[in-house]
Amino acid sequence: MPAVPDQAAALSQEFPGWALWVSGTGRWWASRQAALNAAGLAAGCVPLLHADGPTALAGQIRAQEAIHAQQPTTG
Repeated sequence: MPAVPDQAAALSQEFPGWALWVSGTGRWWASRQAALNAAGLAAGCVPLLHADGPTALAGQIRAQEAIHAQQPTTG
């Protein structure tokens, strides 16, 4: 099993738009680095995620990225 720093580094590489960390309790966290607009929030985008492990957190981030990708861009 890879060490926590290795797993965190891999997730950071996979999801550059998110700040990732592991709390002292072993909980995995991710915070968006870009602000969300009202439409994104209404669609279900959230600024902060947490999970019991890296696999679950990666799944949550992927789901959030899919929601965000469906939002119209403003110009």
